Amino acid sequence: MEQTHQQDVLYTLDALDPRTWWTAVRDIASARCDLVAINWWTLFLAPEFALIARLLRAHGIPSVFLCHNLFDHDSGVFKRMLAMRLLSQANAYVVHTKTQAELLRQAFPAKTVRMHTHPTYDSYPKPANVLPKRGRLELLFFGFIRPYKGLDSLIDALALLADSEVHLTVVGEPWGPPEDLVKRVYTSKAPNVELHLEYVNAATAADYFARADLVVLPYRRATGSGVAAMAYHYDKPVLATRVGGLSDVVQNGRTGFLVDPDAPQQLAAILRTQSRDSLAQLVKHVRERKNQSTWSSLSAVLVDLAQTTAKQAP
Repeated sequence: MEQTHQQDVLYTLDALDPRTWWTAVRDIASARCDLVAINWWTLFLAPEFALIARLLRAHGIPSVFLCHNLFDHDSGVFKRMLAMRLLSQANAYVVHTKTQAELLRQAFPAKTVRMHTHPTYDSYPKPANVLPKRGRLELLFFGFIRPYKGLDSLIDALALLADSEVHLTVVGEPWGPPEDLVKRVYTSKAPNVELHLEYVNAATAADYFARADLVVLPYRRATGSGVAAMAYHYDKPVLATRVGGLSDVVQNGRTGFLVDPDAPQQLAAILRTQSRDSLAQLVKHVRERKNQSTWSSLSAVLVDLAQTTAKQAP
């Protein structure tokens, strides 16, 4: 793979070419780095990252895994065991949820684990088009549509609610036949469900977030959530389930609402009691929350790790 350079980024690594892994280690070692931060989010890339961390340790350079997900969604026992084995190669960890922090502390008690919620994105574009709001509530479900994200539970909630003044926009690429989801919506008799079953660019996404009164994450499982961070960027409260790191991100009654997973009755109950005006009252708390979890505060955690972990013997 040809090495390119753009905006102070070296595009060295190729997941399918192990030779580039050694090249990256050589370049890092020659730069005499104090600490190397490695993004960790999928088992597909885990062997590459674990080997790089191991080789860096041999050069006396510690590494920290910045863990978005410890395990792939829907991972079985074997994949989780393998992931933990590969995770062991890091000197320290930064995670986005208390649950994952506790798991790593139990697995690696001698290593440093820091928790920092997913920072709120600050680089998304402003809405370019004004999509008119409809009814009394505009809901948004955004992102890849997979079974664990519980969209079916939200559709059932809207069917229970049976409120023609509540509108749901679904924007995202389904991991499965799109016609199955279309059929699911049709047979549920949930009113006012607008489907955009495709990937959309950031500019188009901005328009949908701007129209929404509430972003809904009815997940069955979760670690952190980039969608929640994106919602906060656009000053939108979030209705989510009490799973994984969502409870760390959503402050019930302040930046949004929390319900149990697979509980369409609870989702419907929240939607029944909320209005556009009541949700607008939460915006000030959303802004406070996003100002507490920024990319600058995350970088401060990494700098502190560089000053502590880097002084320890790898």
